[in-house]
Amino acid sequence: MKVVITSGDFPDDGLPILERYRQYLKLLAELQLNPQLRSKEDASDIVQKTMLEAHRDFADFRGKTEAELRAWLKQILIHNLLSTARHYKRGKRATGKEVPLERQVEESSALLHQKLVADQTSPSMNMMKQERVEQLANALLKLLDDERSAVILKHYHNWPVSDIAQQLGRTPEAVGGLLRRGLKKLRGHLAEGA
Repeated sequence: MKVVITSGDFPDDGLPILERYRQYLKLLAELQLNPQLRSKEDASDIVQKTMLEAHRDFADFRGKTEAELRAWLKQILIHNLLSTARHYKRGKRATGKEVPLERQVEESSALLHQKLVADQTSPSMNMMKQERVEQLANALLKLLDDERSAVILKHYHNWPVSDIAQQLGRTPEAVGGLLRRGLKKLRGHLAEGA
């Protein structure tokens, strides 16, 4: 969607429009945050740092469309995810990981869009697609942590139930329950938002 952003769209230095992307960024962070790091860092903390940096540097943003704004916010998020990973590697430089992580975030964002709606060209369809992505992000974030993890690993990353069980420290049967409850809640949350 090519929406031209004007100064009137950004009262209070852009804070209101930036807040529209908090849940979307949180979902992207949760999709990319290494499971071993989740016990040390929360995706919400990384997104909060991203939002603070975006607000602080908003005067430097030179984009004119929402797509450019999303791309700018994703770049800040990628930087913060990489910084977090580097911090916990304690001196082990992983420069080879920087490009793949950036690509993974872009692919996560693109895949999230693809899974929701087929590519449409009309502005109204693109706006509906973006709203649906934001609804999905909000609905996923309302799930319990293990439900959300199970649903994302199964339906986003296509992991087998046995691998999810090992990752979450649960039995395959328990993961089946998480998936059933998580999907049921997800459908309910999406229906409420429709």
